Amino acid sequence: MNDITKLLDLDDDNIQILDIATEGDTKILTIERIPEEHYCPTCGFRMYSRGIKIRTVRHQILQDGYKMIIKLRQRRWRCSNPECCYDLSDNFAFVGKSKQTTNTTELLVLDALLNLDNTFSDVGRTHNMTATQVINIFEKHINMKRLSLTEAVCVDEVYLEMDVSCKYVLVLQDFRTGDAIDLVQSRRDHITEPYFLNIPFEERKGVKYLISDMYNPYIRFVDKYFPNAISVVDSFHVMQWIIRRIDNFLRGLLREFKKRDQEKAEQLAMERNLPEVHLKLSDEVYLLQNHKWVVLKNERNIDYSQPARFSSHFQCYMDSYRIEAKFLSLHPDLPRIRDLKEKYVSFNCRYAGHPIEAAAELDDLIELYSDSNIEIFRDFSNTLKNYRQEILNSFIIEERIINGEVKMSRLSNGPMESLNRKAKDLKRLSRGFTNFEHIRNRFLFSTRKSPELKN
Repeated sequence: MNDITKLLDLDDDNIQILDIATEGDTKILTIERIPEEHYCPTCGFRMYSRGIKIRTVRHQILQDGYKMIIKLRQRRWRCSNPECCYDLSDNFAFVGKSKQTTNTTELLVLDALLNLDNTFSDVGRTHNMTATQVINIFEKHINMKRLSLTEAVCVDEVYLEMDVSCKYVLVLQDFRTGDAIDLVQSRRDHITEPYFLNIPFEERKGVKYLISDMYNPYIRFVDKYFPNAISVVDSFHVMQWIIRRIDNFLRGLLREFKKRDQEKAEQLAMERNLPEVHLKLSDEVYLLQNHKWVVLKNERNIDYSQPARFSSHFQCYMDSYRIEAKFLSLHPDLPRIRDLKEKYVSFNCRYAGHPIEAAAELDDLIELYSDSNIEIFRDFSNTLKNYRQEILNSFIIEERIINGEVKMSRLSNGPMESLNRKAKDLKRLSRGFTNFEHIRNRFLFSTRKSPELKN
C-alpha cells in the first residue's frame, strides 16, 4: 500500500492509484488492483480478463470543504475452461459488495450518530448521502443487546408516547457505571412481566438493590422478580414530593391574590364608570411570581451575602433578608412550612452509610408531621410512613464510577435523570417515534460508554 492510500485509510493490499483529479469541491481518485494471475476457484484453470467495469463510491476525505469520489476499475475475470466459464470481479477490502460508500465512511457515520444531537438528516448532509442511507448504515451495524443485570439497578420511566397503550417507556440503568441496561417498550405489567421472567433466574438473583421512585408497581418488582433484592426509594423523589406540594400551595395563594386584585379592579371600574381599570401589580402577586425560592429552595443554598439591589417594584434597595421577610409574611403558615421542610432537608443530608441510625430520626419526623396543623405535612407523614423502609434503604452507600474514578455514593436514581433527559432530547429532535426497536437502538448506542457493533 502506498502513502496516499494509507493517508486515506484505504485498507487494502495490492492496489494502485492511476489518477487524481479535482472538479470544483470534489476530488476524484481512480484506483485499480495491480494485475496478477487468477485461477478458477472451481476447476483450477487459468482465468483471463474480459474487460474493466468502472464503479463509483464515496469516501470521507480529511480536508474540510472537499468531497471525495473513488472510481474503482474492477477487472472482470472468466475461467478459460469452456466447460466451466466461471466469472468473478476484482474486490476491494475497504468497500463492501454493491456498496456506494467505503467502510471508513460508514464508521464515520456511526461515530457521528453517537451524538444524540445529530439527526440522521444532519449526518446525511455532512457525508453527502440521504437520511435513508444513513439509517440503513445504522441498522446494518447496530443491534444493541441488553446488558447483564448488576447488583444495583435503577428503574424509571420516560414519557415518549410511542402510542396510546405505551406512553411511558421503562428505562433500566446500572447504578455503578451509569450505563443504560435496556429500554423496555412500556412500564405496564403485560410488557414488564414477560420481559423480566425471560431474564435467567440466576441473573435476577444477583440483584441486591432496585432503586426507583415511589411508583408502587416498581416497588413490587422486588417481590415478583428479584428474590434477593431490597427496594430503595430515591431521596430526590421524596424531596420532589414535598416540594411539589408546597409549590401547589403557593400557586393557590397566587390565584387567591390575583382574584382579589381582579375584583378590586372591577369594583373601581364600576365606581368610576370606566370599561376597565389597570392596577399596579400588587406586592403579594409580585413576590409569588418572582421569589418562591424563599420557601422552595434549601435554606443553606440561599446566598445571603449578595449585596442589596434596587427593586423597581418596591422602589428601594432589597437584599435576601428583606425579600425573605416580606415573602414569609404573605401567609401565617409559610414560616412553619419552610421550617418543617428544612427539618427533612437536614435529615436527608445526614446518615449516609448509616440507615439504622437514620431510623430513629425518621420516626420522630413522621410523628412531628402527623401532629402538624398543616395538611401538607400530615399527608407527608403518611407518605414517609408508607415508604419508611424503602427510604431508609436509600442511606446505604455503594461503589459508583464517577468521571472514571470509583467513589462511594448513596443509592439513588440521580444518574437516571441524565438518561431520561437524553431520551426526551431524542424525541424532540426526531419529532416523534414510530418504531420502538429503532429508537431503542439509537438511545442505547448513543448513551453507553462502549457500544458494540454487530459481528
